[in-house]
Amino acid sequence: MLRRFVSMSAVALTSIFVMAGAGFSAESEITKSFIDAFEKNDAVKMGSIVKDNKDKIPVEVKSIINEALLPGTAKEDRDSKLYIAEYMAKVYKDMTGDFAPLKDSKKKIFETKLSAAVRPAETNGVYIIETPKPTETEQNFFKPDNIIIKKGATVRWANNDVSGHIFASMPFIGEGGIFSPTVNSGESWEHKFEKPGEYYYLCFIHQSMIGKITVEE
Repeated sequence: MLRRFVSMSAVALTSIFVMAGAGFSAESEITKSFIDAFEKNDAVKMGSIVKDNKDKIPVEVKSIINEALLPGTAKEDRDSKLYIAEYMAKVYKDMTGDFAPLKDSKKKIFETKLSAAVRPAETNGVYIIETPKPTETEQNFFKPDNIIIKKGATVRWANNDVSGHIFASMPFIGEGGIFSPTVNSGESWEHKFEKPGEYYYLCFIHQSMIGKITVEE
């Protein structure tokens, strides 16, 4: 399974490392060795590195994430670091069953793709998230894509797009509970948030279409 995943991803990611200069300025020997094995598409070596350093991998993953998110880090450099953090965490999860580092890395990757969180005003007692019509430069997105609301509030997704969407939360990295039917063009769907927490969600049909709702007590 791991070898198949590596063969699908390593070639594409090699170009990112070259473009970004693989700028891991403060990486440990563990990370250096893991990156070297990754670039060589050597799943056995990556597994061996994780196995020999199991107790250190959660801290290693967190360190890579922290460096990726330092202010001023170029997008390509940030993305390459976060990918390595996620990949290392996946190997670790497959080996140990510990999901925590993988969950953390996936959350951070998800959040880098969102706009800054906003506290929108209610419209007739509900918060509106629009799926706008596509433009020449943008299509399939939520507006706003990252909001903060209070417990008990209702969110309405209004589909002004030309295609249908299905909204579903991602309980692996946050709270569950969002799961809409197909919301066709001109239709809307509502959900009342009774539980505080972070709700990460996407469109099942267009999976690059993502959003987050933070529900406060």
